[in-house]
Amino acid sequence: MIIDAIQKSKKTFLILGLFLAIAITINFFVLNFFDQKSSYRAAHSLVGILTLMGFVFTFSNSVSSKIRLVFMFFISLIPCYFGTVFPDLDITLIGIGGHRNPIFHSGLLFFLILFFARRFKSVFLTLIIAGFGVGIGSHLIWDLFDQADVRWIPGGFLDSFWLGLNGLFCLIFARIFLLSRLDIS
Repeated sequence: MIIDAIQKSKKTFLILGLFLAIAITINFFVLNFFDQKSSYRAAHSLVGILTLMGFVFTFSNSVSSKIRLVFMFFISLIPCYFGTVFPDLDITLIGIGGHRNPIFHSGLLFFLILFFARRFKSVFLTLIIAGFGVGIGSHLIWDLFDQADVRWIPGGFLDSFWLGLNGLFCLIFARIFLLSRLDIS
């Protein structure tokens, strides 16, 4: 019984290690493609890729073809990267003093995109939008571990609540939106 548990654990760790190696490799190529050299950017991008892997994996019991899962991942990959970048655009647009303001460090843009995309039924467009939402959600949740201070929101708990709630809603609504457009059979 113990030997079986060890064998299963080895297999699980081997699979997780393989996925981590794949994520790191993909992250390396994505960062090079966009000429990004910041370790901060690399961390957000890697977390986005790992989150996207987990997100796509949640569809593994619903989607009949595993190849379809791979396509879902790769179609969503670049939009996910852009989602990990978007919250930090406030540095470029407003300056470092306005970094982590509640407009950029929220799901607002993603929710607006979802609102306007409701009328479109394209699975390809849905994967792009869902990938963007996963990227923003992963960025906001990762900022929780940085104990990030969101401008104009008082106190540490409310900052964390803001980031966590927005990040979680981005992930949940990305999943709901994608499920509503997929032909799962």
